[in-house]
Amino acid sequence: MGQRRTRKIFDKLFIPIALILIVFVIVSYASNYLSIDRFVKSEATEDITEAFDDIKGQLNEFRRSGETEFKLQVSSPLINRGNDAKVYVYDENYNEVAVFDNSVYINREMTSFLSDLLMNYELEENVLTTINFNGREYLANTYIASDSLQIEEKYFVVIQDLTEKKAFIRESLRSVIVLQILILIVAVLVVYKIARDLAKPIINLADESKSYVVGKGVTIDSENIDIDEVETLRNNLYEMQQNIDKESKRKNTVYENVAHDLRTPLVSILGYADGLKSGIIKDKNKACDIIIRTGNELKEMIENILMLSRFDNDTYKSTYENVDVYDFITEQVELMKVIDSEKKLSFKSECDNTVIYTDRKLLTRIIQNILSNAIKYAKTKVEIILKKGEPVLNIVIADDGEGISDKDLNNIFTRYYKGDNGHFGIGLAVAKNAISILGGDIKVESEKGKGTAFTIIF
Repeated sequence: MGQRRTRKIFDKLFIPIALILIVFVIVSYASNYLSIDRFVKSEATEDITEAFDDIKGQLNEFRRSGETEFKLQVSSPLINRGNDAKVYVYDENYNEVAVFDNSVYINREMTSFLSDLLMNYELEENVLTTINFNGREYLANTYIASDSLQIEEKYFVVIQDLTEKKAFIRESLRSVIVLQILILIVAVLVVYKIARDLAKPIINLADESKSYVVGKGVTIDSENIDIDEVETLRNNLYEMQQNIDKESKRKNTVYENVAHDLRTPLVSILGYADGLKSGIIKDKNKACDIIIRTGNELKEMIENILMLSRFDNDTYKSTYENVDVYDFITEQVELMKVIDSEKKLSFKSECDNTVIYTDRKLLTRIIQNILSNAIKYAKTKVEIILKKGEPVLNIVIADDGEGISDKDLNNIFTRYYKGDNGHFGIGLAVAKNAISILGGDIKVESEKGKGTAFTIIF
């Protein structure tokens, strides 16, 4: 399996790059090869054009001079051997006219061949024509002198040999292609090594990550990784593993303690119920009050756990309505008094308009969780004050308990955090999540020996 995955990653890295390099060389060769003809003809056209311009210039000069005999100047730099353009001159009967004192480069067979072409109208005036003669390729152009010149010379044919230039360029191209192939081979080998070096540590990392899933952890040796990015990935995975291990241990501890916290009220309920059934407990009213209070605590804990699950899974659906906070808190205070009448609850409002647009269910969970927490730790009293605040209302719930240590105060809203003398912080974590959904906040102030005050901000 590891070998197959290694090949798959290697193929994705190596094959596309290798194909790009190969295609580049092929396309480069093909485009250069196909452009040879155009390039050579372009250069030949320039030479022929220069020769033509010189011929026409000399004819115009002859016209202006009033002389009776025209002689093409061989000394012109545009129509000699350096230019490679050769000029053949014919009279109106297509016979050669010797216009050069030194015409050693004139090919007699070519002279006859061009004469036949002129006679058969295969060479048109000012039209570039490709001709083949004795296995060689030429580019030719023709200039026809005006009859008004009254000179013997009628046709001026300029030719340019393309064969040797094409052969030279093709040979040069072959040398370039050989060099490109050598470079391609080296490049493919380099890409092969890079792809292999990249694939190996990635697969090792994937295998080690998989082994962590089954509990073996990330154990890649640093000597197996010599790529900074992959080493960074390994370190990140290692840190992630440590965090997951830490979270897993914390959750295992949480589950054990939550199970214990759930079992304690259940044992109490079952104990009092059994005592009532067997007749051991004589004060039935007191036993029923304890069962009801303990059952409500158990119900509250279960509801908080379910609420956290809905928050985490994003399945909670908010329902907003106008809620009179004064009436709402009054109801909650009365409910809490029924549950626990030992603590003196007091509620007062310092503002007139107490109606807000909110989710009643979330507001219930926030108030009940903080209020029950305050009742649990208060010595004698819990005060609830409804104040006008920013942006709308503030609800202050204060108790006269022992207060909260600085260590616990920093973690009071941390999910499943347990203080020195408290239960697991499910209720306050739910309240913090709920107020965030409503767009508010919760602040807490505490002083050891003097109590704690929670401020709910809407």
